[in-house]
Amino acid sequence: MRRYGEKTGFTLSELLVVMAVMMILAAATIPVARQLMKSFETSAGVRRLISAALCNGRAIAAKEQRYAGVRFQQDIKGNQYMIFIIHDPAPAPTTDQLAIDPFATGTGLACGFRAIEGKKPIKLPANIGVMDLRIRLDRQDARISDDRPIEVRIGSVVDAAASNANIDDNYEVMDTTTFSIVFSPAGKLVVHDVRVRNRTGNTSADDVFDIDLNVDAGGAMFYQDDYAMLGLGQEPSRKWFVIYDKKAFGAVGAPSRWSDYLEYLKNNETVYVNPRTGEVINY
Repeated sequence: MRRYGEKTGFTLSELLVVMAVMMILAAATIPVARQLMKSFETSAGVRRLISAALCNGRAIAAKEQRYAGVRFQQDIKGNQYMIFIIHDPAPAPTTDQLAIDPFATGTGLACGFRAIEGKKPIKLPANIGVMDLRIRLDRQDARISDDRPIEVRIGSVVDAAASNANIDDNYEVMDTTTFSIVFSPAGKLVVHDVRVRNRTGNTSADDVFDIDLNVDAGGAMFYQDDYAMLGLGQEPSRKWFVIYDKKAFGAVGAPSRWSDYLEYLKNNETVYVNPRTGEVINY
């Protein structure tokens, strides 16, 4: 039994010891945390990050029994993100329908996809990006899905000048860094035309994909696929991509981006998506 007047608690020396131990532990863990963050800024770390996102997208497709996957796209500041998307071809809800059900969605397009509610876009490390090395053919009509590789070949020979010309402006960079990877309701990797819109297919309060005015005003993060002049329009989903170093890409002159850098990545560093698991692999 505690006697009357007996004091409890830590002495000053005990508190100092505890604080010293905490400081030592903090000092020991900070380098570990920094190393962990640094690991995600490497190509291998980005592979793991992308692989986890794709597996998540595949699981969503199987659970929801709809086409779903991951969209890669830059925001207006040039930061590249992974956005979880889902197929929503339902007719765009009218104003009256939204008044009754504010959560109604529908892109109004057979190939229409939208961002998945509750899934925050994942930002890739600032120094790393991904490309599909393909560009759209039509700069006027966002409904046209025809595209071509950046690499131009005449027979079996690469035409370096023509290839470089396919990646020498901002339109083409935006185009090739914007693409989607899609899984079927059975969880299989597929090629499916994709055109992302906001959640109602019209002007909406969507804070992920929206029209240019809302994005420019800060109300949404990404332009929807209505701007062919920016390289944003309907495109087939992909089964592979390359991971590139933004500093290395920026150090190469625009007239020789393909021959001096991207051609090497395409031939030696292509990353494929496992059609059964969604994980990224190298062949």
